[in-house]
Amino acid sequence: MPDSVHDKSTEPQINLGQIVGKDHKYELSVSNETSEDAAVRRSKEIADAELSRKMSYTLFCFALLIVSIVFVGCVYTFATGAADDKKWAAGIVSAIASGLVGFLVGQGKR
Repeated sequence: MPDSVHDKSTEPQINLGQIVGKDHKYELSVSNETSEDAAVRRSKEIADAELSRKMSYTLFCFALLIVSIVFVGCVYTFATGAADDKKWAAGIVSAIASGLVGFLVGQGKR
């Protein structure tokens, strides 16, 4: 028989039923991950989380800028525009205000 083929009957076997009593709770986990692989995985997860936070912050600032420009434009139109212009400007301003209130209320549930 070649050396590359291992006979399963000659390998030592462990009976977990004999080791663990009825009153003990154990958890068995098997992992092929080496400590180097785990360190690389953790550093990658940290980098991914940091990138995600930066992207979220950038998108939030961009959205805030755009909404602010629209809000100022609508307030200006409401103050100086004609009657028809004031109608749509008031609707947009109230939608922005209600969206802001909804956002702030949603933040309290975290």
